[in-house]
Amino acid sequence: MNNKEILKKLNESFGSYRAEWLKAKVFDLFAEPHYFTALQDHRPCILEGGRGTGKTTALRGLSYQGQYSIHNKSIDIFDHSNFIGIYHRVNTNHVRAFIGGNITEKEWERVFAHYFNLLICREILIFLKWHKNLQPEDEDLSAHACRLIGNCVNIDGDCDRLEVLLEKFDIEMYNFQSQINNIIDGNLPRLSMAGDAIKVVTEYATALNQFKDKTFFILLDEYENFEDYQQKIINTLLKHSSENYTFKIGVRELGWRVKHTLNPAELLHDPADYVLVNIEKKLTANDSTFPDFAKNVCQQRIAKLIEDGDNAIYDIERALKGISIEDEAKLLEVETSQQVKQFETLPKFYQKKVQSLPKLYLFFISFWSSNHKMDIRQGVDDWEQNMKDWDVRYENYKYEMLFKIRRGRGKSGIQKYYSGWSTYTKLANGNIRYLMELVYRAYEKHLMDDNGLDKEISPRNQTLAAQDTGQKNLMELEGLWKNGAQLTKLLLGLGRIFQVLARGEGRTAPEKNQFQIEKSGLSTEEFEELIRAGVMHLALVRYPGNKMGDDYNTRDYIYMIHPLYSAYFQYSHRRKRKIIFSPAEILDIINNPKTAIPQILQKSNIKPDSMGALPNQMNLFDVYFNEK
Repeated sequence: MNNKEILKKLNESFGSYRAEWLKAKVFDLFAEPHYFTALQDHRPCILEGGRGTGKTTALRGLSYQGQYSIHNKSIDIFDHSNFIGIYHRVNTNHVRAFIGGNITEKEWERVFAHYFNLLICREILIFLKWHKNLQPEDEDLSAHACRLIGNCVNIDGDCDRLEVLLEKFDIEMYNFQSQINNIIDGNLPRLSMAGDAIKVVTEYATALNQFKDKTFFILLDEYENFEDYQQKIINTLLKHSSENYTFKIGVRELGWRVKHTLNPAELLHDPADYVLVNIEKKLTANDSTFPDFAKNVCQQRIAKLIEDGDNAIYDIERALKGISIEDEAKLLEVETSQQVKQFETLPKFYQKKVQSLPKLYLFFISFWSSNHKMDIRQGVDDWEQNMKDWDVRYENYKYEMLFKIRRGRGKSGIQKYYSGWSTYTKLANGNIRYLMELVYRAYEKHLMDDNGLDKEISPRNQTLAAQDTGQKNLMELEGLWKNGAQLTKLLLGLGRIFQVLARGEGRTAPEKNQFQIEKSGLSTEEFEELIRAGVMHLALVRYPGNKMGDDYNTRDYIYMIHPLYSAYFQYSHRRKRKIIFSPAEILDIINNPKTAIPQILQKSNIKPDSMGALPNQMNLFDVYFNEK
């Protein structure tokens, strides 16, 4: 294959980051995450993670269609599973039809509960028909069972067979949906009791010979799309689910807004009522879990790009090779920096003392000496007398030094490299969609430069791919939330602050890239909503600041911009040190950046005239940085 053909296949394999876009192919490319077995027991489960973390893929992998595909479309192997997954993606357009009008929320609760009964029961009946088509000798639902199920949802007419019952369900579902927009006070349709029909249909289904000892998993994706009162209804069903069915729910962080049933005093608790699986935490719990999972996902896609015979030995980690800190310093031309050239002015015997040191170490000695009011000779003398202390200090600061090497040498060219499989997995931070996008863009640049798959992808192309991915996702933030432009401005301001801190001179701790909200500052609903939206839409990531942290208390957490954006803004992606912001400062970053950003930086002893120019890639947003 030539590169044009490989690029086409690359787009087919990696360009579809969303499981929804892949359609049936999602099962052919399914890679089982290590937490997958935890989803397969009878307990209700909440699968929590941001967009792109793999919730949809995992839930669809649990569905009966997914399990059938994963088991090589063998119905006999499929039948050995002890569960049957019924997948439903919550559609915002549908669920928002159940609000407003001339009826109260209490009445809407009854209407929505009936709709949910129809929805899930219909999907279960569709499954029974699907299985019967593959296993013609299946035991059928009795005429009594069919009539009872129909009566539970007020279906008129005789339903003595599955085919007739399913046909009646289809008619009832679409009749009901057409009535929703025409509901007026006192004119409600006939309704069923919440969960009653689901209980009946799962009871009779699991009594059939072919489904004995099986449990129905009701798989609800994008749970955050439910209205608050709708979440209460589903919470109630989850709390009181029967032995025949249980719930597996996919939701964004902070998207599960209501955690009690229809009875406000009846709260849901982990692990008494459900098991919480936070995808990012599971995948980033150690240094190998996410890289191993991600490699499994990407490797099988890369194999489709390679001629037969070669794909078995291809290793994506070798293709996306990283570089050491000292080697990166060489790429950044540290030897031509003013700090290193100073050593050429020293007497020969001083030069001999440090001649075996890496050039980056020399850069650091010069940097440290300058910021501690020592000349370069005094710095070398101090290093010679306190080598152990200097070695520890160098280890702590050497990564930070990379951001300073090209300071004052113009803003063109790469100012800092982001390369290597390990770096890419850290930029993705447990988000498989982000990782796939990074890999896709890196390979795309590599191939468009007329390189073959037998060559390593250069640090330059890896870095440019990381910057492009950050910029693309930054520009998409505006469309993710009603006030998405505020999220974009927040990231631009925070990114600029951390970028200047990384490149700046002065006596300050290295790698400041996290922030915490001042405990005493006055907060507002606007601020609280902004921070919650930032977390929910992956503009920000958060970590508990104490063991008793409350999900909705913004001050209980430490925050950082999602690492994906660090290559675009050019600061450290590594989780290190924090600074403190007040709620007012956060809002000022959005509304008054030209004044707010320098004022915040002055708290870290960085003067406005030493901030430096915007990096080239950030010039796209120069209008924001000049807003008053």
